[in-house]
Amino acid sequence: MVEPGTKTILAGCMAVTFGPSAVETAALGDLAKRLGFGAVAAYTPELELPNERLVFYIVHALLPDAGKQRVLRGLRASEHQLRRYAPIICAVPKGPRHQIVPLVQMGFDEVLFLGDQLPDLRRRLTEQLCQDILYVRSERYFGPDRRRIELIDPQDPRRKPGGAFYKRMNVHRDPLTGISVSELA
Repeated sequence: MVEPGTKTILAGCMAVTFGPSAVETAALGDLAKRLGFGAVAAYTPELELPNERLVFYIVHALLPDAGKQRVLRGLRASEHQLRRYAPIICAVPKGPRHQIVPLVQMGFDEVLFLGDQLPDLRRRLTEQLCQDILYVRSERYFGPDRRRIELIDPQDPRRKPGGAFYKRMNVHRDPLTGISVSELA
């Protein structure tokens, strides 16, 4: 559980966990409880998600890439704004930090290393809340703006306005008021 006397903004949120097996899924659930989520559930097709509570989706990195991409595409294609723009987090057990780049490029909102300290993990999750986050939707990508880590040269035509179709949106997530999205010009 969360350290005694500690209540965080995450208490107003739910965590739904995805893993390659029941062991990893349960471990993510235990971590979510220690981080202070108000409700935690392992994903099953029958799981009824609340329409009024902000949900973080936490995906274990050992889930095969095809499974991770299915989770991302399924949520980002949802007709429900609370799912489409929900924070989708990938949890990596260990390894070199550079392994986050492909996960970020997939569209995860955040990549956490499970060996990091709880206060650091909690801080990184709460950074998904109560502030504007720039999202981009293009033919091949829908998620947080990650152009700063692209390997494409800044002068490449794909980076210039008109080089490719894309939409930019400000996403604001708040456990009390839900998710608001405003399209940018």
